[in-house]
Amino acid sequence: MNANKAISRRYFYQIMNGMNSEAAYEILDPEFVFTLPTHPEPFRGPDGFLGLVQMLHGAFPDFYINPQDMVAGDDWVVTRWIGGGTHTGGPLVTVKGDIEANGRSFEIDGMTWHTIKNGKITESIGHEDTLGLMMQLGVIPSETPTPETTAEQNEQLAYRYFEEIMSQGKLEVIEEILDPSFAFIIPTQPEPIAGYEAFRGFVMYLRNAFPDIKFSVLRQTSEGNKVASRWSIEGTHNGEFLGAAPTGNRIKDFGIDIFTIRHGKIVSVHVNENDFGLMQQLGVIPA
Repeated sequence: MNANKAISRRYFYQIMNGMNSEAAYEILDPEFVFTLPTHPEPFRGPDGFLGLVQMLHGAFPDFYINPQDMVAGDDWVVTRWIGGGTHTGGPLVTVKGDIEANGRSFEIDGMTWHTIKNGKITESIGHEDTLGLMMQLGVIPSETPTPETTAEQNEQLAYRYFEEIMSQGKLEVIEEILDPSFAFIIPTQPEPIAGYEAFRGFVMYLRNAFPDIKFSVLRQTSEGNKVASRWSIEGTHNGEFLGAAPTGNRIKDFGIDIFTIRHGKIVSVHVNENDFGLMQQLGVIPA
């Protein structure tokens, strides 16, 4: 299974992103078939597929498609990916005809189902957010909604999140400024922490581990319904955290959050921090 996943990664990184013809002939079966809803006919063989890849890079000089999740079983590998680019080159060939460049950018989700036999990909079935692609490229009219809150109001929500909830532990503020569908996404947790109760539990867990924890916003910017914040934290490790027994160590960490805001409430926070450095400070990883 891992070998097949490696082949699928080469498909995305070396062929689709890198336009590497040698890799295409090495890992694509001579009878390879590729199908995608935005293209009326299948692409066959390494040469046919390379023609598609060249067309994509010709239309989008900064084209990318990056795997996010992979699931492997038997002769199959299924990959969830994010792809995008800026339409500043040639036409994009689709089922709606050729789309001429207008300088617009797109980023969409998609999934690809690979069949792999004897170390070669025999079939690639792609599905993508075609509607989103067409709307972002201006093929299908779409109205960009006017933000319901101002940039200043959105940034104030982010400040309140850090100061009142995370630093002061005011759990009653959670329902005031977070949406009921709120999701907290961070690499150190296997799944998003979703909903009020789960997030209350996380905040209590964090503050039990670091009773004097203090978040400080170092810089902040916003666009539309998004707010990005760079922060630092300081605190004393007096409770169990991520498997580390209390050490009494004084810790300091840095991270960046991106908030999504809808109807005046925070619907999600994506977090990335210096988790390796934090584990070193907790003594889990030797410094």
